[in-house]
Amino acid sequence: MDFTPLLPCDNRGNIDSKLLSMAEELCIKSASLTGSHTPQILYGIKELLRKVNSYYSNQIESEGTHPIDIDKASRREFSNDSKEKQLQQLSLAHIEVQRYIEEYFIGGKTPYSRDFILSVHRELYSRPGMAHFLQVKNQESNTIIKMMPGKLRYDNVCVGQHIAPSHTELSHFFDRYEQLYKVPKYATQATQVIFALASHHRLMWIHPFLDGNGRTARLVLDGIFDSIPLEGYGLWNISRGLSRRSRDYKHYLALADTVRQGDLDGRGALSAKAFISYVKFMLEIALDQVDFMDKNLKMFSLHERIKNYVRLSREKLFNTKPLPKYSELLFKELLMVGEVPRGKVMNIIHTKDRTATTLIKELVQMDFLESNTPKSAIRLKFNAHFASYIFPELIPQR
Repeated sequence: MDFTPLLPCDNRGNIDSKLLSMAEELCIKSASLTGSHTPQILYGIKELLRKVNSYYSNQIESEGTHPIDIDKASRREFSNDSKEKQLQQLSLAHIEVQRYIEEYFIGGKTPYSRDFILSVHRELYSRPGMAHFLQVKNQESNTIIKMMPGKLRYDNVCVGQHIAPSHTELSHFFDRYEQLYKVPKYATQATQVIFALASHHRLMWIHPFLDGNGRTARLVLDGIFDSIPLEGYGLWNISRGLSRRSRDYKHYLALADTVRQGDLDGRGALSAKAFISYVKFMLEIALDQVDFMDKNLKMFSLHERIKNYVRLSREKLFNTKPLPKYSELLFKELLMVGEVPRGKVMNIIHTKDRTATTLIKELVQMDFLESNTPKSAIRLKFNAHFASYIFPELIPQR
């Protein structure tokens, strides 16, 4: 039992040229997103995308909770329904682990390591409110097994048609994983993207944990993209695309489990042709998500959507508190310049200082503005309700 080849290669050991071309296109398009707005607006978009990533990654497991409810949970406003509260806590944990991962690579550590993968699972499942998710049902014996966060499974599992490696062999397979996925220092960004997507399947194939393998593997993939670094990642994420095509995602993961089909099907134990199909699918998903965000971040159309949102709010057409007068003027300025000192708001909205101060206070309380300190410059904050109207295809409306 083995998971080679480690990369989608032909019989001569070369990475499929079409996949490399797609990966190069992805790197270029992803990087171009970083020039679409000021750093402050991009920061706000990235913060929003953490919630979006959590929502869609959990939705793949049929356990997503709406980003508006994630916003409420971040303010400690939990649902009275126990199941919904658990999903809110799951999303909060997922978001915090994304931050943990970004900090993890500041020191230049490798993402292709057992320590990193175990730490992601541990960080996700040891956070407050996650005890419920540690109770895992054994389908064969119909008993409940307690999962230990960050610990390799101590039972055998079957995922669809895939019989995962015996729990007694997991240490061996992690040794193989670490040995094979050592990215050469001279590797191009495109090659590193291929490594990332290929390793995602191989980690899922190993299936190291009793539960949470999908969530953990997608967080690990986020981490690999961060560590490359794939410029622009965070302004888009792959989980949205995988969720929208969840059935295909699971199909191609299962397809890549196929054993080698003869001498013309690569050099490893598993099918090279099936592996190429899987990586091609993942690259198509990634490119689609970059194109989607590129379209949504166009300055003129984004400003028009924000302007329309303010109008609808002022006309009391939402089931929320209407935005205060002058909001559109301030939002337009912040979209253009990124952040504004508090003392200049009166000049932007052409009022006295007291009116400007009141406006800022109200918009901060309503979660449309944020700043580093109570007196520092303000910037736009894309709360989930706001985002569901200005990015309607990114966050589904209630």
